[in-house]
Amino acid sequence: MEKNMIGKYLRDLRRRRGMSQQELALALGVSKQTISNWEVGRKVPRMKAVEKIANIFGVSRNSVLAGLPVEMLVQEGQEDRRVVDLTDHDIRLTYLGQQVPREYIDIIEKLMRCDIAERDAQ
Repeated sequence: MEKNMIGKYLRDLRRRRGMSQQELALALGVSKQTISNWEVGRKVPRMKAVEKIANIFGVSRNSVLAGLPVEMLVQEGQEDRRVVDLTDHDIRLTYLGQQVPREYIDIIEKLMRCDIAERDAQ
């Protein structure tokens, strides 16, 4: 798995929009250094920032978290029907033959908790 997919995707979104790191930082209410840290993979954005990023660029939260355009997340006819519970820490998740880093699984779990809380509140 390619490291820093979120940061690279964020940089691509920002550049396509013609935004500087400073402009994006102002829009998100963070520092320019924070944007730089995300883009080079030193840090990853928290869920509230992911939500804001998704809104600014008109993409889904899942797309931001995966570091891929949404159309690449689910390709028709290629869905894997196997079920894995992310809370089972004894399993090893892989993607394209590479182990999924624990930090990515943590991000997915946070996203799921957020979505469940939103549905419960409705």
